[in-house]
Amino acid sequence: MIVLAGHLKTAPDLVEDLAATLGALVEPTLKEDGCLNYHFALDSREEGTVLAYERWRDEAALAAHLGQPSVLAVLGAWAERIDTSGVRKFDALNERGFAD
Repeated sequence: MIVLAGHLKTAPDLVEDLAATLGALVEPTLKEDGCLNYHFALDSREEGTVLAYERWRDEAALAAHLGQPSVLAVLGAWAERIDTSGVRKFDALNERGFAD
């Protein structure tokens, strides 16, 4: 399983637009093969951050998602206005419940 989690950063005056743009991807993405979770939340208007959380069955499912025209369009449109360095990718090999 692949997990992406962290903060996307943009200019404070653009953060609501970014959150809305990403939010529009959620419903169709959740229907993609291999998508386990796909969520974004406005974190800080003042800092221009959006919290990102994604879970994918495997790297192939994530790669297929990143190749979707809608995702490519968003990534291209925001390429110069978004900092993705706060989002990290993890290989999750031993998933278990919260209390386990």
